Amino acid sequence: MPAAGGNHTVLLRCDGQAVACGDNRRGQCDLPGLEDGASYVGAAAGSGHTVLLRGDGRAVACGDNRDGQCELPELEPGVRYYQAAAGAAHTVLLRSDGRAVACGSNEHG
Repeated sequence: MPAAGGNHTVLLRCDGQAVACGDNRRGQCDLPGLEDGASYVGAAAGSGHTVLLRGDGRAVACGDNRDGQCELPELEPGVRYYQAAAGAAHTVLLRSDGRAVACGSNEHG
C-alpha cells in the first residue's frame, strides 16, 4: 500500500518491510528498522513526516516534528492502533477501543 506525502512516497513490501523515496530533508524517509520478525501493516505520509503501523498494533513516526506530529501517544495495555492519517503538521490515529487520538499542530482547530 503506497502513501504519498508532500514530496516523498512510502511503500509497504510484501515481506512487511517499508521503503521510502523522495525528499528527505526532514528525515521522513529515514524509516525505523524492525526487530524480532515484526512487520509494518500500514503507512501514512504527511508533508514532511511518515507514520508506520506495526503488526503488533504499535505505531512509529519519523521526519519533521516541529509541531509534535511525530510524538505519538502511548497505548494502554490491550489497545492497538489500526489506522493512521498524516496531514501537513499533524497525525491522527484510530485505536482498537474506538477512540481517535491526534498529535501535532492544532492551529486551525
